[in-house]
Amino acid sequence: MKKTLIASAIAAVTFSGSALAMESASTLAARMDSMPQVYGNIQYVYTYSDSDVGGNPTIDPQKLDGGKGALQDNGTTIGVKHSQAITPGIEGFLKIELQGIAADTKGGENGLTDLDEAYIGVRGDSFGQVWIGSDDTQYESLLGDYGNWVFEYATLNPYASYTTGEGDMLQYASPSFGGLTLHAGVQVRGDGDSSNADYTNTSSEYPYQLAASYSMNDLTLSVVMDSNDGSFDRSDNSAGTSNENSYGLSVEYALGNLVLDAYFDTRKGVDGVPVVLTNDFNLDGDEGRDQFGVMASYNMGANTFRAAYEMASADTADLDVDVITLQALHNVSDNIYVYTELAQRKNDAKFADEEINQMNVGAVYYF
Repeated sequence: MKKTLIASAIAAVTFSGSALAMESASTLAARMDSMPQVYGNIQYVYTYSDSDVGGNPTIDPQKLDGGKGALQDNGTTIGVKHSQAITPGIEGFLKIELQGIAADTKGGENGLTDLDEAYIGVRGDSFGQVWIGSDDTQYESLLGDYGNWVFEYATLNPYASYTTGEGDMLQYASPSFGGLTLHAGVQVRGDGDSSNADYTNTSSEYPYQLAASYSMNDLTLSVVMDSNDGSFDRSDNSAGTSNENSYGLSVEYALGNLVLDAYFDTRKGVDGVPVVLTNDFNLDGDEGRDQFGVMASYNMGANTFRAAYEMASADTADLDVDVITLQALHNVSDNIYVYTELAQRKNDAKFADEEINQMNVGAVYYF
């Protein structure tokens, strides 16, 4: 992203008029380039959803009875990032990003209430990069499920089964070895960590992830695993979660303007622990599932068109989910895009079936 007016204004205040007069153009340019980069976006979406079982008290007496729509914020954020050469070939970097702004409601939220990312690290051509803090995990980034990375609103898309992260993460990515890159991450949760407060056994835990990705010409292939060790309540499984490993595979192939993508995610659930079906028949509970998705994306100038199909099946409960999502996105300029999404989700459960149809129309301005 480009340098922002905010960064330029900070630089102008930092250097007085006399200082500016004394600085050469090249020195001043170097100072400007060393300033932190401020970036952000405002995202709005109008969403309308309709369920054919709305109002069924077995599921949720408040759910989508007759269909419901809303204009709302869709993830507005603001952040700062910076990098600096430590020695030739080695660079330090940081990033902090805040969200929870609720740009659709004046005074309705406190603003900037949630931390999305905050980390520091070091990178070099010879060893790759290592960073620590809060960030997207390697499993999430490399698997690339469509709810996290592709579709804008994505409330109907199933999400992958990993549970490690995203806070207290120490992560590593190697340099490319002929197209092969190795990845690893561990969540450092000591016995004094407040995140362990709800656990019966508050001993130290170190859930970890391992991954490898390979790129050759227009093909990219990734394999990932997550130990999920931090999600397990050792006392009696009352949390309904499993510390079984998650395994994932993703593949992407570009054919000119057409990009084909597929992923698979699997995790064994806890036998005898039922999935807790909430008002959207989600797959939370024992967390075990088999899930896959296929997608085609076509770029036509300023426009991108996508079509995807995803299926998820709970491992130890009678719940199958099918989702079809269509998207048309138009880049109005270098900093603005608008989109329309149509999604249909079918939930097939033991006690009820459901079909949800959704339309989303949104706009994003980023800098």
